[in-house]
Amino acid sequence: MNRLKLVICDEDEIYCRRLDEFLRSNLGLGFDIFSFTDYDLMEKFINKTKASLLMIAESALEGIDERRLYGHVRNMIVLDEGLGGSSIVMDQGGNDINKKFVSKYQPASMISKEIVSFCADDAEEFSGLGIEASPGKGKVLSLYSPLSKCGQTTLAVNISEKLAQGAKVIFLSFESFSTLPQILGVTSDEDITDLMYYADLEPEKFGLHLQKIKKTKNGVDYVMPARTAMQIKEIDCIKVKQLYNLLANECGYDYIVVDLTEHPGDFFDIAALSNRLITITRQYSADQYKIKLFEDLLLQGEMEELREKLVKCRVPDIRDRSEYNDFIEGLLISEGITDESEA
Repeated sequence: MNRLKLVICDEDEIYCRRLDEFLRSNLGLGFDIFSFTDYDLMEKFINKTKASLLMIAESALEGIDERRLYGHVRNMIVLDEGLGGSSIVMDQGGNDINKKFVSKYQPASMISKEIVSFCADDAEEFSGLGIEASPGKGKVLSLYSPLSKCGQTTLAVNISEKLAQGAKVIFLSFESFSTLPQILGVTSDEDITDLMYYADLEPEKFGLHLQKIKKTKNGVDYVMPARTAMQIKEIDCIKVKQLYNLLANECGYDYIVVDLTEHPGDFFDIAALSNRLITITRQYSADQYKIKLFEDLLLQGEMEELREKLVKCRVPDIRDRSEYNDFIEGLLISEGITDESEA
């Protein structure tokens, strides 16, 4: 299948080159990118090759009859330079080009977000963007413990970062009132419930929506947790399984790290989708009693397969970073999550 083409046109050679380099490294969509600093050369190119999206500087459109682009460009982002010409371009009659105007002088990261948002609004033109050519391993590593304040989220983040050193990793949080945004120092308007919605109702645009929702830090893609427990209770196993399949088979993730709580209505079925279920223990008798109750519940519920996936571990003090990191590496290797060549 031919990849969609993103064409950039700006007479400012330095700006054009830097934007090209940034988008190639950070956009995360399956575009082939072509850049031009000469309008005539760009026009000759798109007359021969369909451009799925043209990103063009406002100054490059000055004095150009936009109708010359008809039939060759369906979607256009104009880099507004404050020249006052954008309204003239907008008002031309009979124009069937889908256009969006964005500030040229905002950070490249914001321009990248504008591109993702623009593409996500048009499923017909951009279906399949953000989809990897080959599937990932799709190993699901979940963390759950009946113990409170045991460092579960911190451990999940550190495991994710370790795995991301040699693989493609996404972190999902099914917690409510989670400390994850504070740990990462990020905020987001959309969360895991939004991603579940798109996976269910708009799978053809899933890769695009994921690009909008995820936050990336230290090589790990994060999806922020829901804000309330009531939102999490509505999540069921069928939808979670569909989500995992899209992440692995369509988006190419090798590892899906899941920070679980008991809130999802199908908690045990969701936990059973994991390759490993890591449970943090502590030395105190009350904590050991809680862990035993949890294991007994698995036995009583005839969930032997899930119990076999259970990995109990006592986590060292994170203030000793060397010991903590060695513990994570040893855990991943000993449980067959990674081999020594990946660690």
